[in-house]
Amino acid sequence: MNEARRVQSMLGVLFVVIAALAIGVGVWLRLTPAPPPPAPKPPSEAKLYLPKVTPQGELTYESKPLAIQNPETAYKEVFEKLIRESGVFPRGTRLLSATAQNGALTLNFSKELVDNFEGGVTEETALVNALTYTAGSFPNIERVQILVEGKPVESIGGHIETAVALPVTRD
Repeated sequence: MNEARRVQSMLGVLFVVIAALAIGVGVWLRLTPAPPPPAPKPPSEAKLYLPKVTPQGELTYESKPLAIQNPETAYKEVFEKLIRESGVFPRGTRLLSATAQNGALTLNFSKELVDNFEGGVTEETALVNALTYTAGSFPNIERVQILVEGKPVESIGGHIETAVALPVTRD
């Protein structure tokens, strides 16, 4: 019987050690954060949405495919091309930076975007929509934040609120 008690004691100790080890591993796994998911890569092609006014005076958008030359600077490349080709950005407007994080695309423009804006509600709508439609061509982008010289701006021309991130528009 003495031998049986000794085996039971050893099994009891072994059980306690295994239980403590399991609890320790469980706590360690809970406290160790999971690595962040890799950032999605921009596609090799995007679409520019260029505002057009029909002969009837209706504002529409022409979709134009654009091959992305450098995936590292895809957002900046696409929106610089939009500034050049859309005809709705005020003279002298430059894109200072374009960064994406957690589904938000932040576009930081030079002060000319606001200082030189001379249009009304239609022109401001065309500009903002060109940005949100074009951003919508990136599948990982859900909203666009417009900054001027690194700061949110209430409105570009006084008609559309741009101080908060705007949802993208997908066709």
